[in-house]
Amino acid sequence: MEVQQTFGAATSLSIGYFGHHGIHELAQNPNANAYGFGSLPAGQCTSPPVPPCSDPRFSGVTEINTNAVSKYNGMVISFKHQFTRWGQGMFQANYTYGHALDEISNGGVIIFTGVTILSAQDPSNLRGNYGPADYDIRHSFNGSYMWEVPVKEALRGHGSDYLVKGWQVSGTIFARSGFPYTVIDPLESGNLVPKNYFGLLYAVPVGPLGSGPSCGKGAAIPLAAQPCQPPQVLQGGSPNRNAHFVQTGCETGFNAGNLPGPSGPCDGHAVFFAQGRNRFRGPNYFTTDFAVMKNTRIPGWEKGVLRIGFQFFNFFNHPNFGIPDPGISDPGFGQIFYLAQSPTGILGSGFGGDVAPRMIQLKAQLQF
Repeated sequence: MEVQQTFGAATSLSIGYFGHHGIHELAQNPNANAYGFGSLPAGQCTSPPVPPCSDPRFSGVTEINTNAVSKYNGMVISFKHQFTRWGQGMFQANYTYGHALDEISNGGVIIFTGVTILSAQDPSNLRGNYGPADYDIRHSFNGSYMWEVPVKEALRGHGSDYLVKGWQVSGTIFARSGFPYTVIDPLESGNLVPKNYFGLLYAVPVGPLGSGPSCGKGAAIPLAAQPCQPPQVLQGGSPNRNAHFVQTGCETGFNAGNLPGPSGPCDGHAVFFAQGRNRFRGPNYFTTDFAVMKNTRIPGWEKGVLRIGFQFFNFFNHPNFGIPDPGISDPGFGQIFYLAQSPTGILGSGFGGDVAPRMIQLKAQLQF
């Protein structure tokens, strides 16, 4: 549903709601034959088999279902204005507030970010995986502008047309809130592989989670003065009492574990708190591109135009950081090790943070 309003012939504003509810979506379960952890079966079948049980004659078994659901609600505000008073030009901007929820993003087939969760941690509780989608961006803004600079008018008609006509500046602006991520325990997940568990085990919170710590450039290596998550252990190797999650290997089940105690990291009292999928947010993103071009008509060529100028990608050389290391068993837990890829650039996609710094391109284009 969308409402549009014009203000004269040069300005328009639209406000729209966009939503969907998906059913019968793909979901993969690589843990259909897992056993011996938390709510999973003990791993031995009776004779005759009495479910739930796992079959020791097989290793990992992947079950593919179409029982997942998703939901999206979003509001988009678009503004466009064309101006002619001081040269020809146009400016348009779009703001989106959206919320995408699902149990598995992209059916667990396509990785969207480096911390994508491909399956539910508890194979018997797909609904427990319901949360923000991997591409859940709450706030997004993008804008673009183009201005044909009236150089000749500014010079009061002086100068050759080949020099003072055809100047154009343009640019884009991109800004969004951070992508979500889930804190996991990759070491304990690996320990469960012999029990046919091939998922990712969510870290168990030590208590109710608040709004979450800030996540920005302070978490970037090599300094990482303010990691996105408090470290699990202190510099000497002892458990950090201010950690948000139980220590690796102290999980006793899905969303259950033991706190550190006087004689060990797992001999404290039991806790039962659910982190939820994609509970935390990575850093926000901002970048802007800028270009200045000169269009010159080629004499004797009716439609020939030579365009030459400079393009600046990430004009302010503003660093945008990726998602922090989400593994509580990793030495770099909570720290950021890479830059986010720009949505525009000279080299195209697939290069990650290697194309994130400012790049300047001299461009020549022949139109005919």
